[in-house]
Amino acid sequence: MTGPDILSAQYAADPYPYYQEMLTSFPLYLHPATGFYLVSRHAEVTRVLQEPPFTNEVYAWQLEPVAGGRTIVQMDGAEHTYYRRLMGAPLRGANFREWIVPEIERMSAGLIEEFQERGWADLRADYADVLPCDVVSALLGLPAQDRPTFRRWFVSINAFMSNFENDPAVTAAGLAASAEMTEYLRPLIVDRRARPRDDLLSAFCNAEIDGVVLNEGQIQAHCSTLIAANGDGTSATIVYTMKELLLRPEHLQAARGDRSLIDRVHLEAARLNPPVHMLLRFAAKDVDLPSGHVPAGSTVACMVGAAHRDPERFGQPDVFRPHRAEIDPARDFTPGGAVLHFGRGRHFCLGAHIARITVHTAVNQLLDALPGLCLAEGANLIEKGIFTRNLTRLPITFTPVLRGAIATAPHGAAPARSA
Repeated sequence: MTGPDILSAQYAADPYPYYQEMLTSFPLYLHPATGFYLVSRHAEVTRVLQEPPFTNEVYAWQLEPVAGGRTIVQMDGAEHTYYRRLMGAPLRGANFREWIVPEIERMSAGLIEEFQERGWADLRADYADVLPCDVVSALLGLPAQDRPTFRRWFVSINAFMSNFENDPAVTAAGLAASAEMTEYLRPLIVDRRARPRDDLLSAFCNAEIDGVVLNEGQIQAHCSTLIAANGDGTSATIVYTMKELLLRPEHLQAARGDRSLIDRVHLEAARLNPPVHMLLRFAAKDVDLPSGHVPAGSTVACMVGAAHRDPERFGQPDVFRPHRAEIDPARDFTPGGAVLHFGRGRHFCLGAHIARITVHTAVNQLLDALPGLCLAEGANLIEKGIFTRNLTRLPITFTPVLRGAIATAPHGAAPARSA
């Protein structure tokens, strides 16, 4: 008897019944087609994500071809600590929040204004797919006029990193986008070394730890890491957060009246519909988990989508409950959280804080700007994806509003950074 086939069409269409089968009957099993050991229970997924015998070296095939070299995602030990300090320092700087929050608010408002007057939109295509890309572009300090080109690269590189089906067209597009971005960034790197600005590209170009600076290839790799950290996942989180509110008018109304609920809605939507359903680790040595043995040299797939619906960790796991006790915004945007799509421990996502601000800003401004907001009549909500997952469309309708009528006060405050 074998566990569910994660490459089947039925699984891709609706993995949730298969997650229940994993949790009850196949908490740890070898998936023959991929060679992955699949682990699904929350306690064991948490252990694999944070314990030293499990490393991130397995991501080489997924990242290096489009990153141009090793990335922080693959590193461990002293090497990982070194580069995490280097990449994380600019994101923790005192001035970072002062400029990035207004910038995200401005970009979000501009996107909403594009469809505000017509009374309808596809919230994914018109907004959620674009905002995270523009945020990364702004973080790097790329010229605003280049954003349409950067969006194309952004989409192709993210698709490459999620290409478990090995679609040759997706592979070719991702490699082409990476090559184009490499050529595009080369003169910008020279410029930022000579004339640094207040952006992450300048920080990468001029950062120095123990007297060592990054070379061009390493800078390129860090830019690609930023794309991975704030790409499809942030888009899907915006989409799923809004979907859960639109399906439940009482929660939508509550969030309109109390914006402090947005973080809880965000986390519960990400628990129920994680943007990342699978995180990979490499077993550097033999490990015995409660559910079975993992041999050294194995790739372990942490089934985040299943872990988030583990009844041993979450009461009524299939029910949307933003006020559930198991969720805590003060904890779940940190490396010790119960919601696992950002990872856990030393490899907790560097972009989690940016994602939190982006999602908070998105929900906040959409609620302010779109009166009468609801799902379009007859909307058919279709999900796709194995590694990452998102709705193909999120059609909405609302009362048309004149361009520019987005009020951010008194609800416009973005969340404070977690400790």
